[in-house]
Amino acid sequence: MGITDPRLVEHYAHIHRSKAYGQTCHGYAESILACLVDLKPRVVVEYGCGQSELERMLPHAARWVRYDPAIPGIDRLTESQADFVINTDVLEHVPETDLDDLLAHIASLAGDVFFSISTRPALEILPDGRNAHCTVWPAARWVAMLARHFPRATLVHEKPRDCCIVVTWRSAVVELIRQIEELKVDAARSRRPQRLTRRLWRACGRIVGSTRA
Repeated sequence: MGITDPRLVEHYAHIHRSKAYGQTCHGYAESILACLVDLKPRVVVEYGCGQSELERMLPHAARWVRYDPAIPGIDRLTESQADFVINTDVLEHVPETDLDDLLAHIASLAGDVFFSISTRPALEILPDGRNAHCTVWPAARWVAMLARHFPRATLVHEKPRDCCIVVTWRSAVVELIRQIEELKVDAARSRRPQRLTRRLWRACGRIVGSTRA
């Protein structure tokens, strides 16, 4: 159902005890907000949440369940069904031999999932010397893998040799997420990022209006 190597889970538990780790999901907050408005889920599972603060950052009316096997207190999943699963920067930490079982477990929880996946080696090195990203694949291979469990898996956005976003349902929100992520790329390249940040938040306002229509 998850990572079968207990030493690997303990390595992540050690990292979480010793430093701030597992908050890259905050960079996807606007896109995840778009998903919440689109799907209006009653139960959200943040699967492999790390030290995420998304629950506090985003407006929502859902029951929000945080799960991470390496963090005491949330290391057991209390829900067997959900309406929406968030899985950000998790799959690349999972050994290839465990991926099918883990994805089958996620698919048993919900059909609608937001995946963000790193497609490059990590900066973090585990205590045993391994790179924290043990499964580094290009986006196309991740989409093919996800499609085995989620037939509607769709590549929404890709930064080559960096990361990709895949969602598992079809709606207008896919294009909206793509626009949001492209605005972030433009902001990172721009000498005037504040102007692009304002455009990003205007796009978020359009998301709320478009997905409620």
